[in-house]
Amino acid sequence: RLERTATGALKLTSDGSVYGFLTLATLSRTPPVTESGSNTHTVAVTTTSLICDRGATVTVTLPTASSFPGRELYIKTIQAFTVVYNASNVVPSTSATAGTAILPATDGAWAFLVSDGTNWVIMAANPLV
Repeated sequence: RLERTATGALKLTSDGSVYGFLTLATLSRTPPVTESGSNTHTVAVTTTSLICDRGATVTVTLPTASSFPGRELYIKTIQAFTVVYNASNVVPSTSATAGTAILPATDGAWAFLVSDGTNWVIMAANPLV
């Protein structure tokens, strides 16, 4: 059985002795980074979310997909301008052919990207890309 404590939970045996301890943790991400002043943005290895707030297309440089397999990144735009990658290895949500498009020129468009070790794959997006 489990018995909750202030910092976790004790796993107890049937006679009530402690068998193990589970620590509770909070999953957290770094705060979003906002790009509003430049038409290019290099995503830092510590960035988990990028907001594009610029009145023109923003070209992003993502971390190398092969260096960060499994890495997740959220990108959204709050102006009706496209967001593109500077290389052709973004796989859209609607096909398997890699290209440069990340977001269409739509206010509030967003995408959730995951590195598969070769490409950045758009796993979810609105609108679909």
